[in-house]
Amino acid sequence: MSLRYIKEIISSPVTVLKNLYIYRHILLQMVINETKGKFAGSLGGFLWNFANPILMMISYLFVFVYIFKLRVSATAGAGASAIYIMAGLFPWIIISEGLSRGTASIIENANLVQKTPFPTEILTAKAVIAPFLSFGAALILLVLYKIIFAGSFGLLFILPFILLFQIFFTLGTAFLCTTLSVFFRDFIQMVQVIINFWFYLTPIIYPVDLLPEWARTAMLFNPVYPFVAVYHSLFAEPSSVQPHMMLYAFAWSLVLFIAGAFIFNKLKYEFADWL
Repeated sequence: MSLRYIKEIISSPVTVLKNLYIYRHILLQMVINETKGKFAGSLGGFLWNFANPILMMISYLFVFVYIFKLRVSATAGAGASAIYIMAGLFPWIIISEGLSRGTASIIENANLVQKTPFPTEILTAKAVIAPFLSFGAALILLVLYKIIFAGSFGLLFILPFILLFQIFFTLGTAFLCTTLSVFFRDFIQMVQVIINFWFYLTPIIYPVDLLPEWARTAMLFNPVYPFVAVYHSLFAEPSSVQPHMMLYAFAWSLVLFIAGAFIFNKLKYEFADWL
């Protein structure tokens, strides 16, 4: 690998972050508009952004905890299992929602990309950040529950870091996917299929201990697993927080953000010709 490519790989994430910072006011306005516009015209309006994730959580809990009687252990009751499932669903829904929206972000805004000269990474960043606002209500409820009923103030020091890693991980993955979707339109549909399989292949609604040894080892190659494991540790198993999972989450977010930013930054000037 030549020195020129090494410099380009290193400088690409810096360029992307610099553009996002310079145009942060536009990015913030886009995020707000998307969050407001998603349920525009409905009676609930902006409140649906908070009610929707909570209702989604309730539906998951009703199906898996009360219909299928899913328990995370032999001694865990319905309440403990519900917290475990919610803790795993929160990062997953945000990542999958951000990845789904981010993959189609350039295609859906083709007219804007073709006619307006501005950093296109804003469109993908907007699609990734918006779910954090929409589904933040579920996280706030979990945090309040742990503080009020368990006195777990320690999670307030760890949570900002895992959220930051999660943003960079989702953003980098979305950069890769949206770039591929511009050149291969079928990739948008492929991502939806991958997301569906990914959900069941990740220990989100079931404990990793149920898997055989080889599958538990293979989970280290599942980029989403470290994030889910950290959330499970914070909210469902506070005594078993594993620092190495934070390192895995950081490593995946760093690698995918650098790779995604490099590919996106290198090919974004061709987007207008392919749209």
